[in-house]
Amino acid sequence: MIRKRRRRITLRPVIGLLLAVIAAGFITGWWLRVRTVQIPIGLPTPVRLGVMSDIHVGSFASEGMALRAVTEMMKQRPDAIVLVGDFVAGEAGIPRIAPVLARLYAPLGVYAVLGNHDHWADARAVREALESAGVRVLVNDSVVLRKGRTRLALVGIDDLWAGKVNWRAAWRRAPAGVRVVLLSHNPEAALHPQGQRAALILSGHTHGGKILLPQWLLPILRKHTDFSPVPATRYGEQHLYGLVRERWGWVYITSGVAAGLSPPRWFTRPEVAVVELR
Repeated sequence: MIRKRRRRITLRPVIGLLLAVIAAGFITGWWLRVRTVQIPIGLPTPVRLGVMSDIHVGSFASEGMALRAVTEMMKQRPDAIVLVGDFVAGEAGIPRIAPVLARLYAPLGVYAVLGNHDHWADARAVREALESAGVRVLVNDSVVLRKGRTRLALVGIDDLWAGKVNWRAAWRRAPAGVRVVLLSHNPEAALHPQGQRAALILSGHTHGGKILLPQWLLPILRKHTDFSPVPATRYGEQHLYGLVRERWGWVYITSGVAAGLSPPRWFTRPEVAVVELR
């Protein structure tokens, strides 16, 4: 009897510590941050790009988090804003996109590409909602930004997983000799020769890994259990989050905004990113 009582007393702090760690992980998953990254790509006049991804309006408490992200983004005063896909969690979120994103403004414009969830919900309706909020959607298309002595091309492709990518159309209007930033929801574009023509690829999709796990465990999980907290992407499983230097250029994978999707974030923070190009 005394031994059992001692065992219970000993286990209590261990259980308490375990519960505290679990709770801290979920709290971290709702702790929005602003991350600034500087990338040298040879621009005569620097350009600041605000980057957001994976808003997933329609998931649990997503609108509140999205509004917080928009507020933080506007505080950063970027030259242009790029939104790299997955605006909804399902069809019900489509009417709620415009009221959230209409608050975004940047002197050189706000641009977007679609993600897999946008296609699964209704790509045309998502695009119309974005355009009604003043966002220009680049589906296999490009635009040239001008600031001072800099000309910078944004090339946007359709989602590699659920859309129809047309590389030729995407690059058609990108002038020769102009630095290119490729917008692709899925970072898998970094494995494609056409993607490697860009000086920088901006992506989301991975949610930063969603749950803090050893990276070597992810392919094993997917192979043996058909489960992975990271949506299917070879490149994304190798590079869950952040800035990657490749031999041909750079890749930045944002951890995204959404916190409430299943499974919820655990020790991986949502973010608004500011990419300073020099």
